[in-house]
Amino acid sequence: MYKAETFLKVRYYETDLMGVVHHSNYIRYFECGRDEALVKIGLPLTQVEEELEVMMPVIKVECTYKIPAKYGDTLKIISSIKELPRVKIIVDTDIFNQNNELVCTGSVTLAFINRKTRKTTRAPEHLVRCFAPFFTETT
Repeated sequence: MYKAETFLKVRYYETDLMGVVHHSNYIRYFECGRDEALVKIGLPLTQVEEELEVMMPVIKVECTYKIPAKYGDTLKIISSIKELPRVKIIVDTDIFNQNNELVCTGSVTLAFINRKTRKTTRAPEHLVRCFAPFFTETT
């Protein structure tokens, strides 16, 4: 399993009049965590799209809200990839506040498509090789 942590502070514009994070922003937080997880493994999205010639559209999102995050909270976003990517990549996400309370949990499934043709494809071998050391199965 591959796991990465990202931290961010809740900004005022992400909240409603009660100072609570609007529900739509959690999906953005998932993306912040996912993007940072890819950078930490050496696969920034620009490289994936330009050099590996694939794009990764979101095809499914799930989110379960536990307690509200509030303006000024520092969030810890834990992004986990539990299966070696092949035709899709699933990123499970847990978000905690500064008191280590679970704020929400969710999952995002992304497909792989060829950047030029926009047709579905398998994960590029370079991407699979980057993730392979974190899994017991081999490529």
